[in-house]
Amino acid sequence: INFHLEIKNPEECTALENDFAEEVRKRGEDFKFYKDQFGEHPEERASNEELSEKLAGVTTLNEIYAAIKDKVPKLEPIRIPMNQEQAPEEANFDQIVAMLKDTTASCPVIFNCQAGISRTTTAIVCGALVKELQLTRELDRMRGIVPDDILDALKKKKLGLPGIDIEVQEDRNAMQMGEFEVIKELLAAYPAAKIAKAQVDKLIDLAAPPPRGTGVENIRECIIESKMSFDVSSDDWQAYLKAKIMNNIERYFYLIVFAMYIREVGPKGFPQTFKQYMDENSGLRTMIEEGRGKLEWERKIPDENLSELKDLLSAADFKANMPKIIKRIYELSWDMFGDLPRGHHKNNSMHKLASKTMIEILPDNLAAHVEKKCGALASTPISSM
Repeated sequence: INFHLEIKNPEECTALENDFAEEVRKRGEDFKFYKDQFGEHPEERASNEELSEKLAGVTTLNEIYAAIKDKVPKLEPIRIPMNQEQAPEEANFDQIVAMLKDTTASCPVIFNCQAGISRTTTAIVCGALVKELQLTRELDRMRGIVPDDILDALKKKKLGLPGIDIEVQEDRNAMQMGEFEVIKELLAAYPAAKIAKAQVDKLIDLAAPPPRGTGVENIRECIIESKMSFDVSSDDWQAYLKAKIMNNIERYFYLIVFAMYIREVGPKGFPQTFKQYMDENSGLRTMIEEGRGKLEWERKIPDENLSELKDLLSAADFKANMPKIIKRIYELSWDMFGDLPRGHHKNNSMHKLASKTMIEILPDNLAAHVEKKCGALASTPISSM
């Protein structure tokens, strides 16, 4: 079983790493292990074979970083624990600010995590928010030296925000653009959140896979992708996906709030930490805690339409009505998932809702007949076809 260990401070990381390295050394030269592979389920991995090698040595990640620094003295390695598929701790944001605030906009920064996907992308967005602040300051210092029209054009090219001061190049639906209920609450309560969201969205897209960006995951659009999987998954897998979706909404929310903090406090030289900013605006913590689960977890055909279908199925000549009933169920299913892009997720979601609706509208006499032939309907698995 693959467990994600949740660790919130670098000291605990270092202690665990050193203890693990010592335990490996104790086991001697014949080292048996399973190769780490990407995949949510064991059956998705290439193999689960036990491998054996002669142990030549054990080197911890901290030791690797220290060796690199010996070769490149200017390199400053910093470990910031972020847990998989979760928002960074408020202290994590402050670690990134402390690391970057006294550097120049051109100072290169490298972020990495074990898989190089969501945590790396999250840190890249955080770092880029600080870098854009620094670039704004440096360009502003050039005013009076460089002609204003050239400087303004350069700022627009480097720092322009889609939907704010440059045109949006493509149409995407509300869910792809992160317009979740709690995000809309944030935008309504804090006027500064609109520009902060636009900036975060631009950076997330730049860190997304090609053709939009040059990275490996869009940490905003992955939320609706997980939601589409949730709609067609079994109950046990839905429990995992629900927690993942809520955590990712929280992460997106925190990135927008962090952008608000950078834009407000950064120009003053960061006299206040992000944690202090959150203490001062503690309603934000309440907002995300109460709002991270505000999502339509189960789509259901409206009651008035169900009544219409039940009447058709309860009629004496219900068999003659069956083509109309089936056609109507699929039309309603199409309407219920009209916001999803075409593809297998949409098809599977429609089929699942259609199957559940058919079971729900069965009159008692027909339900009894079906159960007599097929078993209890309550325990019937709903196929996603």
